[in-house]
Amino acid sequence: MKNKIYFLPLISILIFSLFSCQNNNSAEEDDDFDIDNIDTVKQVADTLHAKKVKKIFYNVPSPIEMANLMQKADVQFDNSLLNPVKNKDNYITIEKVALNLGVYGADLSYTRMFDQIQESVNILSAVRKLSDALGIPQDAGSSTISQMEDNMDNRDSLLQIITNTYASADSYLKENERGSTATLIIIGGWVEALYLATQVEPKNEQINTRIAEQKFSLNNLIELIKSYPETEAPYKYLPQLLDLKEVFDGIKITYERGKVRVDEKSKKTIIENKAVVEVSEQQIQQIKEKIEKLRSEIVK
Repeated sequence: MKNKIYFLPLISILIFSLFSCQNNNSAEEDDDFDIDNIDTVKQVADTLHAKKVKKIFYNVPSPIEMANLMQKADVQFDNSLLNPVKNKDNYITIEKVALNLGVYGADLSYTRMFDQIQESVNILSAVRKLSDALGIPQDAGSSTISQMEDNMDNRDSLLQIITNTYASADSYLKENERGSTATLIIIGGWVEALYLATQVEPKNEQINTRIAEQKFSLNNLIELIKSYPETEAPYKYLPQLLDLKEVFDGIKITYERGKVRVDEKSKKTIIENKAVVEVSEQQIQQIKEKIEKLRSEIVK
């Protein structure tokens, strides 16, 4: 089991960007971990947390994949969809700071996907401020802002830096027993990514399919939230996510088994499956409306 958490914001939908995902809709057989090599209860909890977070974003398309889908759909960049950078000054509670650190992470991936350099630079300032507000040491997150600035013209390098930044921040928070704060970042990134995805016009079958497939990451996000006491901040967002889940539960997804291959480098067996999704325009619209409401609450 890998201990590193990949945060690929959903757009990262399409974000996070907090996340390891297979762009060919494959499934890796890596759910097991060696309990004999884990010494403490805390290590077990951290390992299970990492598994849940990885599963949350397992079906989230990478920014590159979404860029290809959007180009095929002739989608144009829409600045109005972003959480305005000026809003960063409105976030003073730990809950709001963490949620919107996730939001800006998803926005950053979105702007880079469309090569919006100046917008990306602006969002970096918000990421820096919110990282500092959470007390995340520079060597665990905000110091990489300078790396982002240096690599602003290199899309692939920047996306990798974003991934590493959020992974480091998440690890730091969990190691310092601030797992609920890390979860809030994940919630913010997931919601923003799905929000961006549902705002895409015109949509095509592939985009709708990727939206529908978020039912799996939603289920795991809900389970992650439930792992905390009801008094913790993440629990506040559980009712709305459960309401959203009712719509996703009506979406039927089956998989046609594809070829099986072995990754020689990782020595893992990978099963390439094709998703068969049955989702209606009405269901997509319901998801859009519910995520708009939740996103509005998060960024206000």
